[in-house]
Amino acid sequence: MSFKLIKQIATGLVFTVASAFSLAADDHPAQVLVVDSTTTLLDILKTEGERIKTDQAFLTAQVQEHVVPNLDFDSMTKLAVGKYWRQAEDGQRVELVNEFTDLLLNTYTNALTQYSGESIEFQPFRAEKRDDRAVVRSVFKQSSGGDVPVLYKLRDKDGWLIYDIEVNKISLVTSYRTAFAGEIEKGGIDGLLTTMKEKNAKAN
Repeated sequence: MSFKLIKQIATGLVFTVASAFSLAADDHPAQVLVVDSTTTLLDILKTEGERIKTDQAFLTAQVQEHVVPNLDFDSMTKLAVGKYWRQAEDGQRVELVNEFTDLLLNTYTNALTQYSGESIEFQPFRAEKRDDRAVVRSVFKQSSGGDVPVLYKLRDKDGWLIYDIEVNKISLVTSYRTAFAGEIEKGGIDGLLTTMKEKNAKAN
């Protein structure tokens, strides 16, 4: 899977994170976290839409405040790199987390500037077999019509954090894993890092 296709998937994912309307969350803290954060971001998009399109510093500050604390970038990176994580040296692992974090946030902030009124409806919470796992289920309402199922997957690591998002049964982490595997097979861990650094440099 190409990085171009992954960017399209990720853009769809971040729209779902950024486009919820206010809805009373069930009592489970994972559901509360996802509903509250999406509602907050939607309010910002509605009231500060024009500023978001032109003020990069303001947009970055909103993402740092309302998005970053809710994502488990360490787990997302390990899952995306997959079996190759064991081959990476300690310094490479630090770089992988940093570059993947920047890659996700660059895609996210770009998508926020293109928001056009999409919304999301959350479904009742259903408990998982493991107490430290949770799935928040929702349906993405596209402005062009059509509903898309969206799942937020969370882990309890002294607080609930999102480690993956699925849109229409397509996992963000799995999609990146396929692309990353191709890069690593061609140029090793350093080759993947080079590719991510180049993409992040173009986005900044």
